[in-house]
Amino acid sequence: MSDDEAMKKMGKLLTYLISRQDSVPFREPVDWKGLELFDYPKIVKKPMDLGTVKRKIERGQYETIEDCAADIRLIWTNCKTYNADGSDFYLLAESFSKRFEERYKKIDMEYNANSNHENSLASPLKHNSSLDVKAKFAANIFRLSGMELGHVLQVLDLKCPNALEDPELSTDPSSKRGLDSSQIEEAQIEINVDAIDPRTFAELDRYVKDKMLARNTGEDLEEYENSSKRRKR
Repeated sequence: MSDDEAMKKMGKLLTYLISRQDSVPFREPVDWKGLELFDYPKIVKKPMDLGTVKRKIERGQYETIEDCAADIRLIWTNCKTYNADGSDFYLLAESFSKRFEERYKKIDMEYNANSNHENSLASPLKHNSSLDVKAKFAANIFRLSGMELGHVLQVLDLKCPNALEDPELSTDPSSKRGLDSSQIEEAQIEINVDAIDPRTFAELDRYVKDKMLARNTGEDLEEYENSSKRRKR
């Protein structure tokens, strides 16, 4: 399956999700002002909705189906983050997440089967490019906060435990929840980047890049504010 064919199937999957009568809460951005949910932007840092994903597909803004899937998963994650566990919206998000994963799995399997064949014929230049991406990812991991690193470890424990050097931590999924930096140091956890499967790596690389972008933006803003204060003095 080619990239274009895979993205077309993602578009059809999205159309199916939108066409469901119970998808109304996920079709457009949350109108937190109109609903007077003034804490929403404080809790949900990166809003996402099905309509936005659909427009991004139509405009060709996704490089891979993994990027598209990450945005769709973000919709369910945001909903479950903001709403209480067991609430109607929380359960609805879980239901949509299961439907999506069931259908996405088939697309992903067909796409990766083709990608694996192409990778076997890839040039050394493409291989070096992949090494550069992994090197940048590994370097950026050290810039994450304890909570952010804890998220990376949770994802790896769930989807790619072989990438964690300490196998004992993988036997108890709850052992890594809420790890702070001191606990991570004590556990001496090391991540083998080369052992992360492509799909999980794409998800985590996107997560780390988003955190670095947010951090750099915050640093630039702080520097601007400080310079403004100095000028006023």
